[in-house]
Amino acid sequence: MLFRSADRSMDQPTPCIRRVRPADAPGLSRALSAVAAERRFLSATIGFDERSTHDFVRSNLAQGNPHFVAVAGPDESVVGWCDITPAAPWEGFRHVGRLGMGLLPAWRGRGHGWVLLAEALGACPGRRFHRVELEVFASNARAIRLYERAGFRHEGRSVAACILDGRLEDILRMALLMGPLSGRA
Repeated sequence: MLFRSADRSMDQPTPCIRRVRPADAPGLSRALSAVAAERRFLSATIGFDERSTHDFVRSNLAQGNPHFVAVAGPDESVVGWCDITPAAPWEGFRHVGRLGMGLLPAWRGRGHGWVLLAEALGACPGRRFHRVELEVFASNARAIRLYERAGFRHEGRSVAACILDGRLEDILRMALLMGPLSGRA
């Protein structure tokens, strides 16, 4: 579904939220690298090269995994993403997806993350993902509120799981049950 975010700023164009395309790989690689370089939001501190990103996009498309991007401007620059990929390939765990998402700094706090997340989760029913998991740094209060608002529940906390740039970080594990599992929470 093509979706426009509710933009609360007159300074920026409203991004278009849409399914990822192979041609998005270079921009997605740059966006991921920029967010990773902040060293505050992703477990990766460096992004993935263009080739690896292209392979990831092609794999997601081939498998039918939910993968959306926020693009802006006439050149459709990637300013954010949200994907849900298999958490494990083993029998008994194939219904579990792992959420990954991010937005470039200038695009945060405007509702675009909510739309990206809603689109990705909306693509899950009827597909194999009935449980979506994520990990988030405990210091990332904005993301935690977003996930809670979407119905994710806290399942655990890994204390002092990361030391980055001298900062000790706990990692929260959260999950959302969907479809036939939604009544089990």
